[in-house]
Amino acid sequence: MKKSFKIMVTLMAVLSLVMCMAMPIQAAVVDNQIQPQWDNTATLTLMLEFPGDGYAEATIMGKTGVTKIVADVFVYRQSGSSWVYVAETHKTINGMYGIVSCQFTPINGAYYRAEYTFTVTKGGVDEVICKTKYATCEQ
Repeated sequence: MKKSFKIMVTLMAVLSLVMCMAMPIQAAVVDNQIQPQWDNTATLTLMLEFPGDGYAEATIMGKTGVTKIVADVFVYRQSGSSWVYVAETHKTINGMYGIVSCQFTPINGAYYRAEYTFTVTKGGVDEVICKTKYATCEQ
């Protein structure tokens, strides 16, 4: 009886130590990928599509209290082992929700990269989010 009590006390002590060392991590699943849970940003959706013209588009929504979102989008086309600049757009949103879209003329069969950068401001604190999306133009 004393031996089983000692084993149980030892196991509980080890379990307590392990739980004290655990770090809280927040994450969300977006597009079947684990993404960090942002402090200022509620949702971010990226798109790189070719319905005739090419569009690198993003929809972003800040959390309550967000006063400004600055968005930059750059589009590149792969040429051999290099990336060639195609287009860019920049937008400042004075609020907590917005859409930014970069339109360009695509080449059928070409591989494209869109780089998105957002600075989301809440309570004077900037949160910077950088994302990249790839797609092939198949029209």
